[in-house]
Amino acid sequence: MAKEEKDTKQKVEGTTNCVRPPIVTILGHVDHGKTTILDKIRQSNVQDCEVGGITQKVSVFTVDVSEGKRITFIDTPGHEAFDLMRTRGGSIADIVLLVVAADAGVKPQTKESIEIIKNSDAKPIVVINKVDLPDVQLDKVKREIVSNGLQIEGLGGKIPVIEVSGKTGKGIPELLELILLVAEVEGVKSGEELPEGVLGKAYVLESVKDKFKGNTSSVALVQGGICQGDWLGYRVGEEFILEKVKGMVTEEGGSFCVLDCGCGGKIIGISHLLELGTVVYALENKDEKLLKSLFSQKKKEEKEEVTMEEFFTIREEGDDTKFLNVIVKSSSEGSLEAILKSLSKIEEDGYKVNIVDSGVGNVTQKDVELAELSKSIVIGFEVGVESGVSNYAKKQRILIKTYDIIYKLIEEIEEAISLMSLPSTAEEEIGNATVRQLFTLSDGTTILGSRVEEGVLKKDHKCDIVRDDEIIAETKIKTLRINKATVTEVQKGFDCGIQLMDKGIEVKEGDKIYCYKVIK
Repeated sequence: MAKEEKDTKQKVEGTTNCVRPPIVTILGHVDHGKTTILDKIRQSNVQDCEVGGITQKVSVFTVDVSEGKRITFIDTPGHEAFDLMRTRGGSIADIVLLVVAADAGVKPQTKESIEIIKNSDAKPIVVINKVDLPDVQLDKVKREIVSNGLQIEGLGGKIPVIEVSGKTGKGIPELLELILLVAEVEGVKSGEELPEGVLGKAYVLESVKDKFKGNTSSVALVQGGICQGDWLGYRVGEEFILEKVKGMVTEEGGSFCVLDCGCGGKIIGISHLLELGTVVYALENKDEKLLKSLFSQKKKEEKEEVTMEEFFTIREEGDDTKFLNVIVKSSSEGSLEAILKSLSKIEEDGYKVNIVDSGVGNVTQKDVELAELSKSIVIGFEVGVESGVSNYAKKQRILIKTYDIIYKLIEEIEEAISLMSLPSTAEEEIGNATVRQLFTLSDGTTILGSRVEEGVLKKDHKCDIVRDDEIIAETKIKTLRINKATVTEVQKGFDCGIQLMDKGIEVKEGDKIYCYKVIK
């Protein structure tokens, strides 16, 4: 048994930062033929690394294409699952296929899928399906795709486009070769070297309760490898879980010991029913400190879009200029000229708009890189944002705003100039308290029974909720009570009841509350 485990470990050596099968998902409007295409691909090529089946909502299958090269497909129930994986930080798919029916063109879910693609790091390929039907207008369909923000090859863009028929199989072999080509050009690998002690990283695609095998999670492995007997680490709420990988099975129920990078499998006997998008790690040892550090780093990397207020907070660091630096992108020269003319007229208390760069076309990574260097915001009129650029901008804390109506664009820039002209402010801590007990009122309101440790707490003042030296929420104090009396402030040494402005914050006993006042 020990020897078998040792051999199993050796099988996953070298899987870090190596070429692996690209992971591909598929989006598009209902009835445009997504399932037909996948069924045609599966017919003669389904491999042992398959997950899912008739009873599953999500399935993963791997196909052998040529010369030992493989592709892993994730079949999700519509674009909602893919979008949820993306919003939870799961860069699961390397490539996304946008399927558009040749006889229907761009439809509502096509547009939704395009927006998802724009905000994803996955590389898109446009697949025009049903080309076997008579009287289809391929040029019209392609123009519709471009007008909705995807710049495809042949019409001035770089996004690959291919014509297929899921029904007859026409173009399917070429589609598979194109996927491999895109993966090769993009350098799809298993990622950067995993930290010492970490053997693999996977994302949960689906979890089900099995009366024989217990909680079972279908996963896609994006880095390293997972072996039976490894320590499986994940997070549920604030709890960190470490347990042995009891076993892994295929769709048919056959067991296997090693899950290869870029493939999918079912991990059985997990103590929790894990949500879609949950990250799981395979660890060499039962090391809770290492597991916590992995999720701490992941949290730092997951950033929301920059707001206008945050942009000015970033900008104010060492910047006392009276110019709002702007990069402008527009759909045409005429609209660009009109926007630049309107922006040049905006002024308040000496604060003006400075055009760093402008041009016709979608927002690109070069625009974001220039914005980073020049501390600019990027605004677009009737244009899209190229694939992967939105995520890059979030990581670099660059603000991108797009508009369909010129006057709304101008109004927001006018508001931004007004925001710049306001006197600068700072926050000063005036007191802090420790949460000792939680009370729930009959109407569901949570009251934090607390003791003021330093200074004073004041009603309507901003406060931070801190746990283990980390800010978990920013809010305001809605009400303060001493016994049953409502008060406006509570001094050091007093016990009080605190109601926060935001109801959704999960506060625990032992958390600290820091209260601030704003200084102009």
